[in-house]
Amino acid sequence: MSDELPILALRGAFEAALNQGPVVLSSPTGSGKSTEVPRFCPGRVLVVEPRRIACRSLAARVAELDGSELGDAVGYMVRDEHVASASTRILFATPGLVLRSRELLAQADCVILDEFHERSLDVDLLLALCLREPRGRLVIMSATLEGERVAQHVGGQHLSASGRAYDVSIRHLASGGVLPHATDLPARVGEALQAAQKDPGDVLVFLPGKAEIEACARLLHGRFSVIPLHGGLSLSEQRRAFERTRERKVILSTNVAETSLTIPGIGVVIDSGLVRQTRYHDGRSYLALGPIALDSAAQRTGRAGRTGPGVCYRLWSAAAQLQAVTPPEIHRESLVPLVLTAAAWGHTPEALPLLDAPKPYALEAARAELRAWGALDAASGLSELGRGLFALPVDPAHARLLVQAREHGCLDDMLDLVAVLSVGRPLFEASPELAPDDDLRAAGCDATAAIGALRASDPARHGASKLVITEARAARLRLRRQLGLSQTPPTAASVRRDALLAAALAADPRLAHVARERGRERHFSNGGTELALARESAAQHAKRLDAVLALETRAFGAGRDARLLITCAMPLPLNDLVRAGLGTERVGTVRADRKRVIAQLERVYAGRVIGEREAVPSGELARQAFATLLLRGSLFRDAIALSTARLGRTALAAALAQRGHPLGVASREPVPSLEQWVMGRLETLGVESGDDLALLSASDFTAPEVPFEVQKGLDEQFPPEVSVGDATYRAEYDLTQNQVLLQMIKGSRKEPPPLAYLPRFAGLRICVAGPRGVRVLRERAG
Repeated sequence: MSDELPILALRGAFEAALNQGPVVLSSPTGSGKSTEVPRFCPGRVLVVEPRRIACRSLAARVAELDGSELGDAVGYMVRDEHVASASTRILFATPGLVLRSRELLAQADCVILDEFHERSLDVDLLLALCLREPRGRLVIMSATLEGERVAQHVGGQHLSASGRAYDVSIRHLASGGVLPHATDLPARVGEALQAAQKDPGDVLVFLPGKAEIEACARLLHGRFSVIPLHGGLSLSEQRRAFERTRERKVILSTNVAETSLTIPGIGVVIDSGLVRQTRYHDGRSYLALGPIALDSAAQRTGRAGRTGPGVCYRLWSAAAQLQAVTPPEIHRESLVPLVLTAAAWGHTPEALPLLDAPKPYALEAARAELRAWGALDAASGLSELGRGLFALPVDPAHARLLVQAREHGCLDDMLDLVAVLSVGRPLFEASPELAPDDDLRAAGCDATAAIGALRASDPARHGASKLVITEARAARLRLRRQLGLSQTPPTAASVRRDALLAAALAADPRLAHVARERGRERHFSNGGTELALARESAAQHAKRLDAVLALETRAFGAGRDARLLITCAMPLPLNDLVRAGLGTERVGTVRADRKRVIAQLERVYAGRVIGEREAVPSGELARQAFATLLLRGSLFRDAIALSTARLGRTALAAALAQRGHPLGVASREPVPSLEQWVMGRLETLGVESGDDLALLSASDFTAPEVPFEVQKGLDEQFPPEVSVGDATYRAEYDLTQNQVLLQMIKGSRKEPPPLAYLPRFAGLRICVAGPRGVRVLRERAG
């Protein structure tokens, strides 16, 4: 009953604190804070819940407690559902929806940020905006929270309520490894259920996603009363988890049941120890499946001790070393959404009072990406394109695909593809046995297969997941409504694939990855982290696979065993990358043809040559082509040989000057290598085209000499060559090592020359290179 809830004892202190400023409330799950605190607050109350399922369920419960119809005094607003009215006093909403609607914040007399410990980008940003633009009362709530730190940050009071929790016995059922892992997960859940047969209460199983819930449900069907619980279900479907039943329930849930919702009657928790989260690496975000942190494990365990002593079966070893705390998204995800949304509100992240400051390099990477898209203006505000991206209720990268698709005339096709990608789960079953006519993946393209499945009258016949198709179709209608398109989506199977490729390349050229063969393995690279192609990808059936657009990437495995796999690939020929202007050109083979230079120009992308053309080079490429001919002796051979010798003597004189030798000639700048000197001369001469060959002469590439008197002294004390009758040696000086190395350039002498036949080489160690290696004739002498 509500009068037994621990949070009620805190009502007086809470109301007094709220009249003075922001309130930070720490209270265990099950204490009643999410249902009672909104009712404590005066005026219009906006409750921000991180998940749609919590918005729906909590709004329904608060309406019941309030004695009103859902949608009247108490309502909720989530994606695709607005159950509220003008008279709604308490409104539950998701953070993404609030950030796209200034009116919701402006109309609220009190804003409650619930489950703040989850620290999503959106909730962190909402807190900062509430502090920067205060409009009413502010409450921050969580079951586990650094209360004092947050209270100090917001300048408010920290209140803490006790909870009602019983002891929970923890039992580890490790199999196949120390850390949590997904191998044979349904079978291991079944084994844990067998072990929990005599434990009292219903069973709550924590799984990382809907795909795992479906797999476990199939295995357990007929053996238990299985109830799924995740954000993709309708409100009526979600209610099944909260209803009392005579038979024992087994609730298969994502982490939505970790903190936001209290399910009555739970006596047993089975924890897979896994969570699927986005990760950011090398400019790309991807979904990764990995172990939970200790704080999440504790929250999950506690769900078994709300109504009496319980048991938690952990499907990993007690010896596992889990991370202590789940890091906030601001430190593990792409900051493109943060920068984009902050700009939409007229701010930069640096100017906002964020609880944890974003990493400067991550901010700069996000800005660079948005500028490359044309989403930011010179002052880091939103451009017209940026406002269009922000208005779309999808990931900014997906929004960019839609914007480009409109320009390329393939919006219907791209919209269907984005709808499938936005679901974030595999569309096709693992290994369906399909007839060739039913296998949409046989064409070798994941994108066209996804579009075909979404438009099919019977997607299951093609091996498509009913759950994913349902969510993707809902997303499609939402996007079509947002873009002002007909609510009747296309059903034609034909797809403008070339236009899709062009639009995706224009949206983000980094999607293009070229293949690299390594023995029997094939990897794909865009110049950053290499990716592999998922085994289930339709691109495995492609006849030729030189390059792909990686439209979706996921991480599989954890730790050192983690692999980044392309799960949605569009194969394309290398010529498409060339036409899109990807890569940079470099000089390949070069030849002089009469009065001009002609080069084979190679276009290189991610270390692979994707195209070649023969042309008269221009600009920097022309200078590189001329340098190639000069350095290999194909142009002005004698002048280059003379310049090589002169540069060597100049470098020797500069090195002697640093040692205070009387023959030294100081140099303001380091003496260039021959290659550096040649490139410098080409720039000084203004060479801009291979047609400039007729304008050049040998004198243009003859380096200046050292002064005559210095040259004479150098020849006597540090000669460039040494002759000993039957052999001639080139003298190579390394004054940093106080050494001269003699390399034979003429003759057939097998033994080193006698010291008496050599110059004095004052202060230098004398070495001779021979067929048996380098021999030291004399250590350093005065």
